[in-house]
Amino acid sequence: MRLNTIVSAVLVAASLTEAATVGRPWGPEMMKLRGIGPELETRQTRTVNNAAKGSKSSSSSAASKASASAATAKGGNNNAAAGSNCLNANALQTGSASDGNQKPAAGQSASATDKANFINFCSGQTVTNGLQVQGGSCNGIVMGKIPSSSNMISSIITNPGNNANIAANTDFDITVQTRGLAAGSFTNAQATYYSAPQDLNGKGQVIGHTHVTVQSLGSLTTTTPPDPKTFAFFKGINDAGNGNGLLKATVTGGLPAGNYRVCTMTSASNHQPVLMPVAQRGAQDDCQKFTVGGAGGGNNNAAASSNTAKGGAAGKASSTSTTTAASKATKAAKGNGKSGSAKPTA
Repeated sequence: MRLNTIVSAVLVAASLTEAATVGRPWGPEMMKLRGIGPELETRQTRTVNNAAKGSKSSSSSAASKASASAATAKGGNNNAAAGSNCLNANALQTGSASDGNQKPAAGQSASATDKANFINFCSGQTVTNGLQVQGGSCNGIVMGKIPSSSNMISSIITNPGNNANIAANTDFDITVQTRGLAAGSFTNAQATYYSAPQDLNGKGQVIGHTHVTVQSLGSLTTTTPPDPKTFAFFKGINDAGNGNGLLKATVTGGLPAGNYRVCTMTSASNHQPVLMPVAQRGAQDDCQKFTVGGAGGGNNNAAASSNTAKGGAAGKASSTSTTTAASKATKAAKGNGKSGSAKPTA
């Protein structure tokens, strides 16, 4: 009895080899001859079919790699090497599967979780797709490369200084000294907004640029946060400055008399706020308060605020790095012609 079992096993193994070699499952006659039931036939069919699929997959994978190499040679990079719409195993971050509350702490919230890097987080949502979607959107692009703690970004506004006073309606420069930023990379904000990950240069520094934005406060001692949709001046600085981190934006025509705040907004190439490696750190951006036209102290520049608001309502979208919502021709009616509101621009 045992000998018959061994012989049958040998015959089955030989037949499996034969079927795999010719690349087809057994037919009914062969199955009957070998005394094998339909369940094994089904398994054998799957085995052979999967082997064929594996062969096709290998060929396809080789072709994809060749295509990816060609794309890289032509300037393609990053995910081009994957050659598909799936998550590579070596890109999987298992930390996303944990809510972080293994050790609960007072005031600590549980994180959302996902076992596949949240790759389908934006499924069914309005996707950002490189646009400045004012109604809100979902961006599925990965955050990207994060610098080391020795390459974190820091900025300080060197002009105007804190509580400085500037002549009204007169050109002046806003200057910013940066540290750790590889400045001068500024993509098309109308088509590539948030559309690619943050990246680093060969020195490990974030590749990107900074912006300066000026808002009227009404009073230097106000406790009311200004409306982010309204600003007196905005510019994305798209050059590398002096090569040592010093960047400049000229406010042509100056500003009307009033009390203002100027701030920097440091970004990666595709305009997303820069990401740093640790939570506890100094800020990467700076703000200064200053006056124009001798407004001084806590004086209220209601007229300037009104002009800024009007300019904001009249603001138009611009594809340039500087936003001016009112033209020089309407300067007298609407302040200095640089008021604006947050329209699609960077």
